Amino acid sequence: MNSIENIKALIDSLSPEEIKKVMAEVKAKKPKQVDTTRRARRIAITANYFSVAPRPKDDFKDYLNHSEGIRQQVLSGVDSWK
Repeated sequence: MNSIENIKALIDSLSPEEIKKVMAEVKAKKPKQVDTTRRARRIAITANYFSVAPRPKDDFKDYLNHSEGIRQQVLSGVDSWK
């Protein structure tokens, strides 16, 4: 018999109460804390964009000025992504 067969035979011989005791002692790897820094950064960037973006109720001329300003900023490379 190899070790896998030995383990299977041992598990088959356990009663439900004994299995509960063993499983209570076994530690499962569960995440202790979820990292949400990337999500928070994405939300902050989106919120920052919409805080300065022209609203649909604004004048179309304001929208054109804003989009032209963004275009010039991208072309100049002022806010290049790191």
